[in-house]
Amino acid sequence: MGQVLESRGGGDAPAAVHGDPLPRRAGRWLVRVFGPVDDVRSAVETGAAVQRPIVTGRRIAVHGPRDGVDGGAMAALLSLAFAHYRQDRVLALDVDPGTAPLARRFGVRARRSLADVADGNPPDSFDAVEPLLCAVRERLWLLPGTPGDDGNGLDARAYRGALLPLSRFFGVTVVRSGSGLPAKLRDSVAAGAHAHVVVAEETRDGVVGVGRTLDRLIAAGDDSSPSRTVVVLVAGEAGSDPTFDLAGALDLLRGDGIGVFRLGRDRHLSATSVIDPRRLARATHTTVTRVAAEVLRRSL
Repeated sequence: MGQVLESRGGGDAPAAVHGDPLPRRAGRWLVRVFGPVDDVRSAVETGAAVQRPIVTGRRIAVHGPRDGVDGGAMAALLSLAFAHYRQDRVLALDVDPGTAPLARRFGVRARRSLADVADGNPPDSFDAVEPLLCAVRERLWLLPGTPGDDGNGLDARAYRGALLPLSRFFGVTVVRSGSGLPAKLRDSVAAGAHAHVVVAEETRDGVVGVGRTLDRLIAAGDDSSPSRTVVVLVAGEAGSDPTFDLAGALDLLRGDGIGVFRLGRDRHLSATSVIDPRRLARATHTTVTRVAAEVLRRSL
Protein backbone atom coordinates (compact mmCIF):
# COMPACT_ATOMS: atom_id res chain seq x y z
CA MET A 1 0.00 0.00 0.00
CA GLY A 2 1.45 3.28 -1.04
CA GLN A 3 -0.41 5.72 1.17
CA VAL A 4 -1.08 5.93 4.86
CA LEU A 5 -4.69 6.91 4.15
CA GLU A 6 -5.32 4.36 1.44
CA SER A 7 -7.97 1.73 2.12
CA ARG A 8 -7.77 -1.85 0.90
CA GLY A 9 -11.49 -2.43 0.83
CA GLY A 10 -13.03 -5.78 1.64
CA GLY A 11 -12.46 -7.31 5.07
CA ASP A 12 -10.17 -5.97 7.73
CA ALA A 13 -6.73 -7.36 8.45
CA PRO A 14 -6.22 -8.86 11.94
CA ALA A 15 -6.83 -6.30 14.67
CA ALA A 16 -3.30 -6.84 16.01
CA VAL A 17 -1.76 -4.69 13.26
CA HIS A 18 -0.02 -1.72 14.90
CA GLY A 19 1.05 1.43 13.14
CA ASP A 20 4.51 1.11 14.67
CA PRO A 21 6.53 -2.15 14.64
CA LEU A 22 7.41 -3.71 17.99
CA PRO A 23 10.96 -2.28 18.28
CA ARG A 24 9.64 1.23 17.73
CA ARG A 25 6.88 0.74 20.30
CA ALA A 26 9.45 -0.48 22.81
CA GLY A 27 11.65 2.52 22.06
CA ARG A 28 8.67 4.80 22.56
CA TRP A 29 8.16 3.35 26.04
CA LEU A 30 11.76 4.13 26.92
CA VAL A 31 11.38 7.67 25.61
CA ARG A 32 8.23 8.13 27.66
CA VAL A 33 10.07 7.03 30.81
CA PHE A 34 13.42 8.71 30.24
CA GLY A 35 12.68 11.21 27.46
CA PRO A 36 13.16 14.99 27.59
CA VAL A 37 10.63 17.15 29.44
CA ASP A 38 10.27 19.42 26.40
CA ASP A 39 8.66 16.61 24.40
CA VAL A 40 6.06 16.10 27.11
CA ARG A 41 5.46 19.82 27.39
CA SER A 42 4.93 20.14 23.62
CA ALA A 43 2.36 17.33 23.63
CA VAL A 44 0.50 18.91 26.54
CA GLU A 45 0.45 22.31 24.82
CA THR A 46 -0.89 20.80 21.59
CA GLY A 47 -3.64 18.97 23.46
CA ALA A 48 -4.57 22.18 25.27
CA ALA A 49 -4.84 23.98 21.91
CA VAL A 50 -7.37 21.39 20.70
CA GLN A 51 -9.34 21.99 23.93
CA ARG A 52 -9.50 25.76 23.49
CA PRO A 53 -12.96 27.16 24.30
CA ILE A 54 -15.17 28.33 21.45
CA VAL A 55 -18.27 30.49 21.58
CA THR A 56 -20.13 28.97 18.64
CA GLY A 57 -19.72 25.62 16.92
CA ARG A 58 -17.00 25.34 14.28
CA ARG A 59 -17.50 23.54 10.97
CA ILE A 60 -14.38 22.04 9.37
CA ALA A 61 -14.52 20.67 5.83
CA VAL A 62 -12.10 17.90 4.83
CA HIS A 63 -11.47 17.86 1.09
CA GLY A 64 -9.80 15.11 -0.94
CA PRO A 65 -8.97 16.48 -4.40
CA ARG A 66 -8.09 13.04 -5.77
CA ASP A 67 -9.42 9.52 -5.26
CA GLY A 68 -5.95 8.12 -4.57
CA VAL A 69 -6.01 9.34 -0.95
CA ASP A 70 -8.79 8.38 1.41
CA GLY A 71 -9.87 11.71 2.86
CA GLY A 72 -12.35 9.78 4.97
CA ALA A 73 -9.50 8.46 7.12
CA MET A 74 -8.30 11.99 7.87
CA ALA A 75 -11.86 13.13 8.62
CA ALA A 76 -12.26 10.17 10.97
CA LEU A 77 -8.90 10.80 12.66
CA LEU A 78 -9.70 14.48 13.23
CA SER A 79 -13.15 13.62 14.59
CA LEU A 80 -11.61 11.13 17.01
CA ALA A 81 -8.99 13.68 18.10
CA PHE A 82 -11.58 16.39 18.78
CA ALA A 83 -13.79 13.94 20.71
CA HIS A 84 -10.81 12.76 22.76
CA TYR A 85 -9.57 16.18 23.82
CA ARG A 86 -12.71 18.30 23.93
CA GLN A 87 -15.59 18.18 26.42
CA ASP A 88 -18.30 19.34 23.99
CA ARG A 89 -20.01 17.25 21.33
CA VAL A 90 -18.39 16.39 17.99
CA LEU A 91 -20.29 15.48 14.82
CA ALA A 92 -18.70 13.64 11.88
CA LEU A 93 -20.81 14.42 8.80
CA ASP A 94 -20.12 12.35 5.68
CA VAL A 95 -21.69 14.02 2.64
CA ASP A 96 -19.62 12.10 0.09
CA PRO A 97 -20.43 8.37 0.18
CA GLY A 98 -17.45 7.43 -2.02
CA THR A 99 -15.63 4.14 -1.45
CA ALA A 100 -14.53 4.60 2.17
CA PRO A 101 -17.34 6.26 4.13
CA LEU A 102 -16.78 7.34 7.71
CA ALA A 103 -19.13 4.62 8.97
CA ARG A 104 -16.67 1.97 7.82
CA ARG A 105 -13.72 3.80 9.36
CA PHE A 106 -15.60 3.99 12.67
CA GLY A 107 -16.87 0.43 12.44
CA VAL A 108 -20.54 1.44 12.82
CA ARG A 109 -23.68 1.38 10.70
CA ALA A 110 -25.79 4.53 10.43
CA ARG A 111 -29.52 4.16 9.82
CA ARG A 112 -30.50 7.80 9.29
CA SER A 113 -28.94 10.66 7.34
CA LEU A 114 -28.70 14.41 6.90
CA ALA A 115 -31.35 14.07 4.20
CA ASP A 116 -33.72 12.86 6.93
CA VAL A 117 -32.94 15.97 8.99
CA ALA A 118 -33.64 18.15 5.94
CA ASP A 119 -37.00 16.45 5.34
CA GLY A 120 -38.29 17.15 8.84
CA ASN A 121 -38.78 20.23 10.98
CA PRO A 122 -35.56 21.91 12.14
CA PRO A 123 -34.55 20.35 15.47
CA ASP A 124 -34.96 22.62 18.48
CA SER A 125 -32.77 20.60 20.86
CA PHE A 126 -30.09 17.94 20.88
CA ASP A 127 -32.57 15.49 22.39
CA ALA A 128 -34.74 15.96 19.29
CA VAL A 129 -31.93 15.20 16.85
CA GLU A 130 -30.04 12.49 18.79
CA PRO A 131 -32.30 9.63 17.58
CA LEU A 132 -31.17 10.40 14.01
CA LEU A 133 -27.49 10.15 14.91
CA CYS A 134 -25.18 7.14 15.13
CA ALA A 135 -23.14 7.12 18.35
CA VAL A 136 -19.49 6.28 17.66
CA ARG A 137 -17.98 6.78 21.10
CA GLU A 138 -18.25 9.23 23.98
CA ARG A 139 -18.93 12.76 22.65
CA LEU A 140 -18.73 11.64 19.00
CA TRP A 141 -21.65 11.04 16.64
CA LEU A 142 -21.84 10.19 12.93
CA LEU A 143 -24.38 11.22 10.33
CA PRO A 144 -24.11 10.35 6.60
CA GLY A 145 -25.36 12.80 4.03
CA THR A 146 -27.70 10.25 2.49
CA PRO A 147 -29.06 6.83 3.53
CA GLY A 148 -27.40 5.00 0.61
CA ASP A 149 -24.05 4.82 -1.14
CA ASP A 150 -25.15 6.55 -4.34
CA GLY A 151 -25.48 10.04 -2.89
CA ASN A 152 -29.07 10.50 -4.04
CA GLY A 153 -31.39 12.50 -1.80
CA LEU A 154 -29.15 15.39 -0.77
CA ASP A 155 -28.68 18.56 -2.78
CA ALA A 156 -27.11 21.91 -1.98
CA ARG A 157 -30.36 23.46 -0.77
CA ALA A 158 -31.15 20.56 1.57
CA TYR A 159 -27.58 20.61 2.87
CA ARG A 160 -27.71 24.31 3.71
CA GLY A 161 -31.14 23.99 5.28
CA ALA A 162 -30.12 21.12 7.56
CA LEU A 163 -26.52 21.99 8.39
CA LEU A 164 -26.97 25.18 10.42
CA PRO A 165 -29.81 23.96 12.69
CA LEU A 166 -27.89 20.73 13.30
CA SER A 167 -24.33 21.96 13.81
CA ARG A 168 -25.31 24.43 16.54
CA PHE A 169 -25.62 21.49 18.95
CA PHE A 170 -21.95 20.55 18.47
CA GLY A 171 -18.69 22.20 19.42
CA VAL A 172 -17.03 20.90 16.24
CA THR A 173 -18.58 19.47 13.08
CA VAL A 174 -16.16 17.68 10.72
CA VAL A 175 -17.62 17.47 7.21
CA ARG A 176 -16.14 15.00 4.75
CA SER A 177 -16.35 16.44 1.26
CA GLY A 178 -14.80 15.09 -1.93
CA SER A 179 -14.17 15.51 -5.63
CA GLY A 180 -17.12 13.26 -6.50
CA LEU A 181 -19.78 15.61 -5.15
CA PRO A 182 -22.02 17.64 -7.49
CA ALA A 183 -20.49 21.08 -7.96
CA LYS A 184 -23.27 22.99 -6.17
CA LEU A 185 -23.22 20.69 -3.16
CA ARG A 186 -19.41 20.75 -3.02
CA ASP A 187 -19.47 24.57 -3.10
CA SER A 188 -22.11 24.65 -0.36
CA VAL A 189 -19.91 22.49 1.86
CA ALA A 190 -16.99 24.85 1.29
CA ALA A 191 -19.08 27.98 1.84
CA GLY A 192 -20.47 26.65 5.12
CA ALA A 193 -17.08 25.77 6.60
CA HIS A 194 -15.10 27.92 9.00
CA ALA A 195 -11.87 26.18 8.00
CA HIS A 196 -10.63 23.60 5.50
CA VAL A 197 -8.34 20.57 5.53
CA VAL A 198 -7.12 19.48 2.10
CA VAL A 199 -5.66 15.96 1.96
CA ALA A 200 -3.45 14.95 -0.96
CA GLU A 201 -0.61 12.66 -1.91
CA GLU A 202 2.91 13.95 -1.38
CA THR A 203 3.51 14.01 -5.12
CA ARG A 204 3.54 16.51 -7.96
CA ASP A 205 -0.02 15.58 -8.94
CA GLY A 206 -1.13 15.80 -5.32
CA VAL A 207 0.18 19.34 -4.92
CA VAL A 208 -1.43 20.34 -8.23
CA GLY A 209 -4.70 18.96 -6.90
CA VAL A 210 -4.33 21.08 -3.76
CA GLY A 211 -3.84 24.15 -5.94
CA ARG A 212 -6.98 23.40 -7.90
CA THR A 213 -8.99 22.98 -4.71
CA LEU A 214 -7.76 26.33 -3.40
CA ASP A 215 -8.47 28.01 -6.74
CA ARG A 216 -12.02 26.67 -6.59
CA LEU A 217 -12.52 28.04 -3.07
CA ILE A 218 -11.24 31.46 -4.10
CA ALA A 219 -13.29 31.45 -7.32
CA ALA A 220 -16.39 30.89 -5.19
CA GLY A 221 -15.70 34.26 -3.57
CA ASP A 222 -13.73 33.18 -0.52
CA ASP A 223 -10.55 35.23 -0.73
CA SER A 224 -9.67 34.37 2.88
CA SER A 225 -9.61 30.63 2.27
CA PRO A 226 -5.76 30.26 2.25
CA SER A 227 -5.57 31.68 5.77
CA ARG A 228 -8.25 29.20 6.88
CA THR A 229 -6.74 26.16 5.18
CA VAL A 230 -4.48 23.36 6.37
CA VAL A 231 -2.94 20.97 3.84
CA VAL A 232 -1.98 17.43 4.82
CA LEU A 233 0.39 15.74 2.38
CA VAL A 234 0.39 11.98 2.73
CA ALA A 235 3.56 10.00 2.10
CA GLY A 236 3.57 7.73 -0.94
CA GLU A 237 6.01 5.17 -2.26
CA ALA A 238 9.61 6.18 -1.68
CA GLY A 239 11.30 7.53 -4.77
CA SER A 240 8.14 7.53 -6.89
CA ASP A 241 9.09 10.86 -8.49
CA PRO A 242 12.75 11.80 -7.96
CA THR A 243 12.37 15.01 -9.99
CA PHE A 244 9.63 16.40 -7.74
CA ASP A 245 10.83 19.36 -5.65
CA LEU A 246 8.88 18.67 -2.47
CA ALA A 247 10.69 21.33 -0.41
CA GLY A 248 9.92 23.95 -3.03
CA ALA A 249 6.25 22.92 -3.14
CA LEU A 250 6.00 23.18 0.64
CA ASP A 251 7.57 26.65 0.62
CA LEU A 252 5.15 27.72 -2.11
CA LEU A 253 2.12 26.59 -0.10
CA ARG A 254 3.35 28.17 3.11
CA GLY A 255 4.10 31.38 1.23
CA ASP A 256 0.37 31.70 0.53
CA GLY A 257 -0.38 31.54 4.24
CA ILE A 258 -1.47 27.89 4.23
CA GLY A 259 -0.67 25.53 7.08
CA VAL A 260 1.18 22.44 5.82
CA PHE A 261 1.70 19.10 7.53
CA ARG A 262 3.23 15.83 6.33
CA LEU A 263 1.76 12.50 7.39
CA GLY A 264 3.91 9.39 7.12
CA ARG A 265 2.89 5.83 6.36
CA ASP A 266 0.99 3.98 9.08
CA ARG A 267 0.69 0.19 8.93
CA HIS A 268 -2.53 0.19 10.93
CA LEU A 269 -4.33 2.60 8.60
CA SER A 270 -3.02 0.81 5.53
CA ALA A 271 -4.00 -2.67 6.67
CA THR A 272 -7.39 -2.10 8.32
CA SER A 273 -10.66 -0.33 7.62
CA VAL A 274 -11.79 0.30 11.20
CA ILE A 275 -9.50 2.73 13.02
CA ASP A 276 -8.32 1.75 16.49
CA PRO A 277 -6.61 4.85 17.97
CA ARG A 278 -4.62 2.64 20.34
CA ARG A 279 -2.86 0.98 17.41
CA LEU A 280 -1.97 4.07 15.39
CA ALA A 281 1.67 4.99 14.94
CA ARG A 282 2.99 7.52 17.41
CA ALA A 283 3.82 9.91 14.58
CA THR A 284 0.25 9.66 13.30
CA HIS A 285 -1.13 10.59 16.73
CA THR A 286 1.21 13.56 16.95
CA THR A 287 0.52 14.86 13.44
CA VAL A 288 -3.27 14.50 13.64
CA THR A 289 -3.37 16.30 17.00
CA ARG A 290 -1.29 19.14 15.57
CA VAL A 291 -3.54 19.37 12.51
CA ALA A 292 -6.60 19.48 14.77
CA ALA A 293 -5.10 22.27 16.87
CA GLU A 294 -4.04 24.29 13.83
CA VAL A 295 -7.29 24.00 11.88
CA LEU A 296 -9.30 24.89 14.99
CA ARG A 297 -7.14 27.96 15.50
CA ARG A 298 -7.64 29.01 11.89
CA SER A 299 -11.40 28.44 12.14
CA LEU A 300 -11.60 31.14 14.81
